[in-house]
Amino acid sequence: MFGFSKKESKEERKNQPEYLALVEKWDTFLAKMEKRFTESLVHAEEAILDNLEANNYDMSANMTAWSGIKSQLEALGDKIEKTFDDKVQPQMLDYVERWDIIDQDQKGSELSYSFSRRIERFEIELEGKIAQEFYNHAIQLLNEDFHCSQCSGKLEVKKDIFRSHYVGCGYCNTVNTFIPSDKITEIRWVVDNIAKHKVLQEWDEKNTAKAHCQSFRSLNKGDDKAPLAKAYDNWEIKENAFWTNYFTERATFLPEYQETIEHDVSVKMNLFFYDNKKRSDLNNN
Repeated sequence: MFGFSKKESKEERKNQPEYLALVEKWDTFLAKMEKRFTESLVHAEEAILDNLEANNYDMSANMTAWSGIKSQLEALGDKIEKTFDDKVQPQMLDYVERWDIIDQDQKGSELSYSFSRRIERFEIELEGKIAQEFYNHAIQLLNEDFHCSQCSGKLEVKKDIFRSHYVGCGYCNTVNTFIPSDKITEIRWVVDNIAKHKVLQEWDEKNTAKAHCQSFRSLNKGDDKAPLAKAYDNWEIKENAFWTNYFTERATFLPEYQETIEHDVSVKMNLFFYDNKKRSDLNNN
């Protein structure tokens, strides 16, 4: 019925010209989706950063704009899987069996998954840049209105803009009290985005180490567990380095958290590493 007999091998079925043409068409579609996604990321960053200044540094409006763009980016991944299920797979099944196209399905799934991972990383970069721009803008506004109470000399707040502290006057040596406005206090959360962006390399490294651990198949009794144990040791090091550097960066903006770094790292390690390792150990025993 479809131009092949039941005796034909898998290789023979998959080498039919008509089937190969469908594979080529599918590959072309995936390449176009990859290009469209990559270009969309570039345009998204330009649009969001421009939008920040255009909206007079309204973070709420900026995040709303990013949320809309993010949904469009995520939809590209959904389109890949839907296109395969609705259009590509039915045509391929006219020539081969379902198990013959698992590799074609996998190509689309892997690209779609890569979109999700890249959006996650891009969001860290974008929100970090936006937060830093906003933070710099906030300090600039504060310093325009902050003057010495004694000689009216211009004072400068360089950090720790989220809590009251003393600032000495370089002209008359008067000690002035800086008190943040309610608006400034409310945007403390931008520090989290700045800190995470500053340790993006460590974020990449701990995710790579985690993925390596997850690439191991389930071990059976008698299997050599040394390579997996070594992979977990590396992941632990990378995960710890990420959270330590992250909380250290955060404390440069919020000094009151300096004393809680060790505790905060411990909490995150239990949540993101030790719980994962415990579940893995159960599966491999």
